[in-house]
Amino acid sequence: MPENKRVRAIVTGIVIAMMLGLFSLDYTVRRGDTLRGIADEHGVSLSELLEVNPIPNPNLIHPGQVITIPGKDAVHVVARGETLSRIAKQYGSSVNAIATANSLSNPDLIRVGQRLVVSATSGAGGGASAPRPVDTSGEPTSSKRSGRFHIVKKGETLSSIAAQYKGVTVSQIAEANGIVDGKIYTGTRLFLDGPGYVATGAEGETTYTVKRGDRLADIARSHGVSLSSLVSRNQISNPNLIRVGQALAVPGGKTWQCPVPGATFFNDWGFPRGGGARYHEGNDLFTDHGAPVYAPVPGKVTHSEGTIGGRQFVLEGNDGVKYIGTHMSDYGSSGQVSGGQIVGYIGTSGNARGTKPHLHFGMYNPDGIVVNPYPSLIASGCK
Repeated sequence: MPENKRVRAIVTGIVIAMMLGLFSLDYTVRRGDTLRGIADEHGVSLSELLEVNPIPNPNLIHPGQVITIPGKDAVHVVARGETLSRIAKQYGSSVNAIATANSLSNPDLIRVGQRLVVSATSGAGGGASAPRPVDTSGEPTSSKRSGRFHIVKKGETLSSIAAQYKGVTVSQIAEANGIVDGKIYTGTRLFLDGPGYVATGAEGETTYTVKRGDRLADIARSHGVSLSSLVSRNQISNPNLIRVGQALAVPGGKTWQCPVPGATFFNDWGFPRGGGARYHEGNDLFTDHGAPVYAPVPGKVTHSEGTIGGRQFVLEGNDGVKYIGTHMSDYGSSGQVSGGQIVGYIGTSGNARGTKPHLHFGMYNPDGIVVNPYPSLIASGCK
């Protein structure tokens, strides 16, 4: 092979490797992989990897498992004939962003073999210079979302992000993204405005499954109903005798049921998916395959199946909130359901094949805006 073609092939290989290794935010485990090896390969620490992946035992991963790699910068090696404009287009960035990141005084002068840092967050939503859609009402309010967002860079805090945008506050970002503990993660998308939401439940009969240590009086108190009404509705002859797993109909209470009790989860709202082509609008709730999924509130359930979400449910809640759950292994009740009724079972259907069993859980507030379920899950004691 002629020398110039060989060099070009090597450079092209390096470019492709850089793109796959540094911009692929979803990594599929191969035979022989270890979590530490994956972390080293992608230039992140093991603790950073564990922080964004709910893995109980770091020594136990399996081929086909999908690991989320926290967002980071890529390095592009300039090939013959390339321009900064072409490179920017290749990465979904801009000429100005790359020139600034690399202190280029003349964007038209780059050389073959030059290494350019391309920020994974320098695209349309990545910084203060990004285009900002405007709220057409002209009056930004917490009940609306303008669409402005920021992709978190390594080392940033809510305070440093808010400081980059005129009129944006830390509390505004936290509310819009359901951040209850101040934690943010590199590579995630944060909306700069918009509504927060904490579900409070809906009036109507709910179903409660008895857990170890429960007492009937405590169940009645937590649901805001009288002990006598609970006894009467369930035809209980001895209020001191209830059993673990027993399903109790709770009349007229206003509660919010954890959709997957005992699940492992964290605030993964806004995490990149598909290499950053889209962002997570919900929370993944991990537990055993086949575990029941409960309706958080009374309402009407429909089931469907798709190539991405697999087996899924939509619950039009009596509280005005639309709840969705995807990747189920099987369906439960449909039609009109009570809160706490089983609407499906945990699985890995759709594009979740090869991952740990979980439910992708999402919420749309009464105005039809997608909101982070995390505050509702925390407020209702799901964790």
